[in-house]
Amino acid sequence: MAMVRRRFSMNKMHEVAKYEYTRHVNNKAFWITLFAVPAGILLIMLLSVVITFASIDTDPVGYVDQAGLIKQPQVQPEKTSFFEPFIPLIPYADETSARWAAEDGQIQGYFVIPQGYTDSYQLIYYFNKPLSSEIRTEVDTLIRTNLLAGETIPNFERLTEGSHFTQASLDGTRIVGENEAAKIIIPMVVSILFVIAVMSSGGYLLQALVEEKENRTMEIMVTSVSPNQLMAGKIIGNLSVGLTQLLAWMVVAAAVLIGFGDRIPFMQNLQIPWGELILSLLLMLPAFVFTSALMAIIGSTVTESQEASQVTGLITLPIFLPYFFLSFILQNPNGTFARILSFFPMSAPLAMSTRIAITNVPSWEIILVFVIMILFCLLTIWLAGKAFRQGMLQYSKRVPLKQLLKKEAGRE
Repeated sequence: MAMVRRRFSMNKMHEVAKYEYTRHVNNKAFWITLFAVPAGILLIMLLSVVITFASIDTDPVGYVDQAGLIKQPQVQPEKTSFFEPFIPLIPYADETSARWAAEDGQIQGYFVIPQGYTDSYQLIYYFNKPLSSEIRTEVDTLIRTNLLAGETIPNFERLTEGSHFTQASLDGTRIVGENEAAKIIIPMVVSILFVIAVMSSGGYLLQALVEEKENRTMEIMVTSVSPNQLMAGKIIGNLSVGLTQLLAWMVVAAAVLIGFGDRIPFMQNLQIPWGELILSLLLMLPAFVFTSALMAIIGSTVTESQEASQVTGLITLPIFLPYFFLSFILQNPNGTFARILSFFPMSAPLAMSTRIAITNVPSWEIILVFVIMILFCLLTIWLAGKAFRQGMLQYSKRVPLKQLLKKEAGRE
């Protein structure tokens, strides 16, 4: 009998979730947000490409060939264009002369082809300005041309992949490994999309609850389902809306990477850090749930849409908190401040995603953050059910959280 009752309860939650999902997906605002976000990102990317090409430094770059690979010098093309600039590569006999030229400003920097290059395909680039994709292309073309013209038959698959660059500033203060930018930027972009999806889908739930409370349709709905079933169904439906948006945006991003990755400077030779990306996505799931529950609490305890919008800022601010202190996190990702942000449920998704992208975070910290977020999910869902019940009883009055806790504590 208990199993039949539980199945009946699950069916009702499913019906509520299905109704909420269909209702929000059929809303014009959902489609505007769905298309506006990727369109805005694509526009920003297009502008960044134009700005990147406009600011390309075509000053010469030096190289020191310790492996003795370069027999044929670089060939300058007959025509160059805005999108196909030419960067001269100048040979130097040793690192001392190349460094002197770089420090004197005669060249942007210089790269060293070490002995045994064909075993590792590793290059070291010493720079005044960080390595650009145009320099990388010129260097790979020069080395590939000479290897193909040599007596030794190269590994064609490895040759096509190109060289791996380790970058070091001339003063020795900065060392940048291969694919460092992608490791940081990709999880952060996913985090930003998550925040947009959470806030937009949570906004739908908040608006719906306030409207149902104002026109008293909430009282009609609870005649066929319990308050807890209704609230759980609404949260599940809202979660599904947010995940639909996030999935759609990720499909667009994947299509851009596949179709245009080789034509966009930043995306050339881009390697996606799947481990960090998957961990970031897993951190987002409980955050989706408790953010929806918090929106439900606000929607159940206020009486007007304007008041709800004002209170929503209290949720938005903690979520964005890691971005306000991004420089501190990047400088000391395992410091006390970064860890505090990681263990605070509201800021944990962005803070921990950033830390995972740039450093090795202890496994126990990641597990602890998941446990904290899941416990916070359970707490907010419980509070959402209580708030919904109290809000239904006082549909024309605002229910302060302090009063809500007092009443429910007394009831318990």
